[in-house]
Amino acid sequence: MDAFLLHDYRQDCKYGAGCYQKNPEHKAKFKHPEKDEKKIVKPKDSDTDKENEAVLNKVVSPSKKRKLSDDSDIEETKKPKMHEMSEDSQDEVKSDDEIDSSEKVKEDDEAPEDSKEESFLDIMPASPSNIRENIKSKFLVSMPEDFYEFYNFCKSLNSSDPLQGLSSIGMKLCGPYDVLAGNIPPSAPRSTKLFLTHGRFYYDPPELCTVLCEEKYNTGLHIGYFRDSPECDPVFLVSGVEGEGAKLTTLGDNIFSALYNYLAGQVEKVDPFMRSKMAKMMEKVKLWVNKAMMVGNDRLNLEKRSVGMKNRDRAKMATTFHGAGMVVPYDKKTEVGYREIPETTANLRKIIKNVVEAESEKEKDLAFDVLQELVTNVQFANDEGDPGMGLELGLDLFCNGGDRLHNTIKHLMGVAYDLLDRDQFGQIMTCHLERRKKGEQDSFSKWREG
Repeated sequence: MDAFLLHDYRQDCKYGAGCYQKNPEHKAKFKHPEKDEKKIVKPKDSDTDKENEAVLNKVVSPSKKRKLSDDSDIEETKKPKMHEMSEDSQDEVKSDDEIDSSEKVKEDDEAPEDSKEESFLDIMPASPSNIRENIKSKFLVSMPEDFYEFYNFCKSLNSSDPLQGLSSIGMKLCGPYDVLAGNIPPSAPRSTKLFLTHGRFYYDPPELCTVLCEEKYNTGLHIGYFRDSPECDPVFLVSGVEGEGAKLTTLGDNIFSALYNYLAGQVEKVDPFMRSKMAKMMEKVKLWVNKAMMVGNDRLNLEKRSVGMKNRDRAKMATTFHGAGMVVPYDKKTEVGYREIPETTANLRKIIKNVVEAESEKEKDLAFDVLQELVTNVQFANDEGDPGMGLELGLDLFCNGGDRLHNTIKHLMGVAYDLLDRDQFGQIMTCHLERRKKGEQDSFSKWREG
């Protein structure tokens, strides 16, 4: 029997609305007027429309009257208001976002230090037996002949530990030389990220591969090979001082000339004791190069600016903030491959400075809006075959440093390297950006100490 029909033939319960019975059979057999009339549903095409409407208006007070067909309103009435809920009920209806965020903070706060350490799950394949291929597999670039020749030179200075052959002048071999000398700790993870960032200083662009540095870190002095493409031989070597920013100074087209010219520029600036040691080292370098030239090794010289370096200067598209410049394929007839950034160097530095030094969110957003206009111009340039513009802007941002520009740098340089078929540089850039917060020159120092 339907207890909710308009014409109800059930007998009235003698207890009326105050009936205490909860048995379903009792409710089905007897009607309870005041409770049941609230459940009356208005039938369609009924002659008793007015009567039912009166009943509904009586049951539902004007202040609570709603459109019963509005599901969203009905649902809203079912939701308890926060100020009406008990503490227990508030805990029960805590949103998933609140739970996730609160528990995440709790996990971060309570996590032991060991669990916060960087993990290296990017395991590299087995090392090639050939040492040249081994180094290339780990640093993604090939080392030139003078690299190996210089190792022999350092071995003549210290046969038991060639890496320390330059210790008399406060320098040592690093980076790929650690692989050549077997100086990577066996306990260290075979991580691509570790090798691609090994020997790399904070401001080093992907085009630079450091091979010499200070024996003990003081100013962040380092010397390395610089190349325009990962598939090409280095065009020259440069020196940089991490404590002085991203500026790079060209020193020569082979490592012997680089060390010789670096010492020549420093010998008058140091104390007499160190001056004597530097002068002796310069003589040893000069003697080795002269002997090599006598037996027909014309790859070695002591020139600070070789013919190849001069030719490269003519092909240079832009100076870039680090000063070593940038070369990309460029067709002079069609003018495709590179276009200038539509800002002066001074204005670009100011734009970057505004982004990095902005204190409030409003200032930061305004500064980024200006930078975004340049990024948009880069996107147009990329679409029209001019990836050089994006590479230049990306390198200039990279030279500034700072975590705030991280994502923009990664996007600009990543796309540029991809379009220029310099994917190896893109991999180096990505790993370096991830780890350069740590400022670790020796990626494997942790395992050496352990």
